[in-house]
Amino acid sequence: MSKRQRTAATPKAHSKAQSKAQPKAQPKAPKRPARADELASLTEQAYLQLEEMIATLQLRPGALISEAELCTRLGIGRTPVREAMQRLAREQLLHILPRRGCIVSECRLEDELGVIEVRRPLELLVARAAALRANPEQRRQFENIANSMADALVADDFIAFARLDAEFNQLCLVACLNTTAASMMRLIGTLNRRFWFMHHGRTLPREGVESHVEIAREIAKGNPDGAAAATERLMRYIESAVYGQWASGATPPRPA
Repeated sequence: MSKRQRTAATPKAHSKAQSKAQPKAQPKAPKRPARADELASLTEQAYLQLEEMIATLQLRPGALISEAELCTRLGIGRTPVREAMQRLAREQLLHILPRRGCIVSECRLEDELGVIEVRRPLELLVARAAALRANPEQRRQFENIANSMADALVADDFIAFARLDAEFNQLCLVACLNTTAASMMRLIGTLNRRFWFMHHGRTLPREGVESHVEIAREIAKGNPDGAAAATERLMRYIESAVYGQWASGATPPRPA
């Protein structure tokens, strides 16, 4: 081999040696999929936010909204939002439109009356059972809630009453010790809240608030008959409000 040939061969050999010495690039690790518990948590978040938007009329009856728009508004991915939508559809709050999104269910008179028909015996059962079965600590909580609701009425504080009403409803479902009744009440809970906002907006009608106060106090005293009578008074008030609103043809108030 001539000197020129040896010189030409040297860089190739050197380059080959360098290639062998350099470690190969490692493939990127695949993106970790969301764990089942993380997905369930996101689904619950999406459900609670959507439920609140429907109940408080931020999403009006008949509104058409896409899945992509919901994801943007909630800041949550498609899978949890889709599962939340399906859950709300089962609760008759949404109608799913394949490849288009969903429509918020209309609020019709016959729907409201149907819910009241189911709600009345359930409310009476829960009120009686809570009055009979609440423990001493729960009775103290009912008395405190009653006093705070009365204060909220005097102050015309809707936010305080809404928070207390949620606490009151949850305490009733726990104290009644009837999981079947509690499950059924939760199923129609959003419909009940939406009806309230449809007819009252963010106002506090005296008769409705006073009925809640009376129920809480009768449960605190352990008086099932008194709790049932106060509950029946509330149901008659709600029923009359529904008939009055629809008979007048008044437009439901928009959220503040």
